[in-house]
Amino acid sequence: MELVAALQSTKEIKQQAFERLDSASRELAQLLKGAEQLPRQIVNDLYLTAKILENEAPYSKDSALVAQMASELYMTFDLILLGESHEDRIPGVPRIR
Repeated sequence: MELVAALQSTKEIKQQAFERLDSASRELAQLLKGAEQLPRQIVNDLYLTAKILENEAPYSKDSALVAQMASELYMTFDLILLGESHEDRIPGVPRIR
């Protein structure tokens, strides 16, 4: 909430708030890895936060940074839906299923 409220009201980017959110969402992805059922509200909140960041990016003080933040949250959201976590995605290593 701190991240989104500051961005929407003052266009200020709260980097530390994003880092806390990103860390918590990555931990959530790890906890939910392979789960058959997902906590709908939490996953929806993650998606909505990414969507808000994406929509606010053009109007923020650093649009590229806010767009990157949104992209990182979307990636975590996608991984949760796939039943994976960031640890499953290693750059430069082919994924074979």
